Amino acid sequence: MSSGRIVSYLLVSIALRCALLPGQSAPVADDAVINQTGAGFPETWGENGGQKVPAYYTLKTDSPEKVAAGLRALPRISLSMDLDDLFGADKGIYAHPMETGTNWERRASMEMTYPGNGPSFKIDCGIRIQGGWNRRPEESPKHSFRVIFRKRYGAGKLKFALFDGGEPRVFDELILRAGCNNTWLHWSGEERERGDYIRDQWMRDSYRAMGHPSARGQFVHLYLNGLYWGLYNLTERPGKDFAAAHFGGKPNDYDARNGEKVLSGDTKAWDKLFSLANDGLTNSARLREALELLDPTAFADFMILNFYGGNADWDRASNWYAARSHSPPGKYYFFVWDGERTLEKIDANSISADDDQSPTRLFHKLIGNENFKKLFVERARLHLTGNGALTAKPALDRYEYWSKRLEAAIACEAARWGAYRHDIHPYKTGPYEIYTKEKHWVREIERLHKAYFPKRAPVALQQIEEISR
Repeated sequence: MSSGRIVSYLLVSIALRCALLPGQSAPVADDAVINQTGAGFPETWGENGGQKVPAYYTLKTDSPEKVAAGLRALPRISLSMDLDDLFGADKGIYAHPMETGTNWERRASMEMTYPGNGPSFKIDCGIRIQGGWNRRPEESPKHSFRVIFRKRYGAGKLKFALFDGGEPRVFDELILRAGCNNTWLHWSGEERERGDYIRDQWMRDSYRAMGHPSARGQFVHLYLNGLYWGLYNLTERPGKDFAAAHFGGKPNDYDARNGEKVLSGDTKAWDKLFSLANDGLTNSARLREALELLDPTAFADFMILNFYGGNADWDRASNWYAARSHSPPGKYYFFVWDGERTLEKIDANSISADDDQSPTRLFHKLIGNENFKKLFVERARLHLTGNGALTAKPALDRYEYWSKRLEAAIACEAARWGAYRHDIHPYKTGPYEIYTKEKHWVREIERLHKAYFPKRAPVALQQIEEISR
């Protein structure tokens, strides 16, 4: 066994002792996490622009007891793999985060344990770096991961009740989302001030509350080869496997895409849909033809939710998924993804955004048709008035569900990454503060609770009705 593997396995054994039963005092293992130094691990994570990327392993906190309590507040996922596959200069995925595809997938073991005597599992899998902008080392040292279950690694599928809400309980792949926008590692000082880590999960939950399939998720603490890596959002990936699980058939029956990236199938139906849209949909016959390829109610709700959130970061390239069955022929459904640039300002208005080959272009072509416009306004009033899914109390309740669950755990994220822009890499715009739960996270949670959710629905409805006149 290589020295790198020996170090990896020793540190994994430390991590596996970090979960405590409720009421237990913090043993030495908690201290090992809080005082971790990365001894034996690489001092750099590859190169970026010809410069070495410095590694960062430590935690910084004035309250070790709060971090210890936070470590016990959420499930834990431990990923263990050959150290060279993770950080190695030649083939380490963390040292080459911009690389994509099967050539940059590495074998790993994934173990998930819950606080107390909760359920657990262990499974062999493949691991890749996931995501777009936060792959760049200067943008974020905390990368996201895609976890793939294949027969060449072991069981081939994960069978486990990961999420509330029943089926499906069989998974081919999962995403460990690190967070980028509106987090404490973002390049913008304004966005770091809004760091809450909940927005994307809230958006996906809200689309499901509006009556549509949406990627489920939960929050976990992640360990890499025994080192604590921070708070992560474990979620389904709404690709072809997700579509087949929710709509029936086999995964290969589906055209699926992540923004402009085609994940499976072909683009024939997509190209036809946008050809019809770009030629104009005011004619009823052309609208009917287009709606043979698009579910109008689900699409209207998808757009209403993003307009409610004031989504400021979506275009043709990314931050949404779409899928449709091609065997038998079906309609495109859009799925919420990466909704982190939402819930920012009460008067935010993103309705004018328009980009070809994206949901915004479809919307602006559809809204010119009186029949779709009528449907759209009816759906907006359904969700934004009375007891609709986006009215004050239901919207706040969904958000509070997660804010309560992160209340203790967020101290761990603050310890792991809260000082990074202040101490290690002040990047782009200040202020470069040491971000903490008490000074920053609680303030943003209270703003959303008291100022955003109680007031946003009528503002969003007014914006929608104005464009629909």
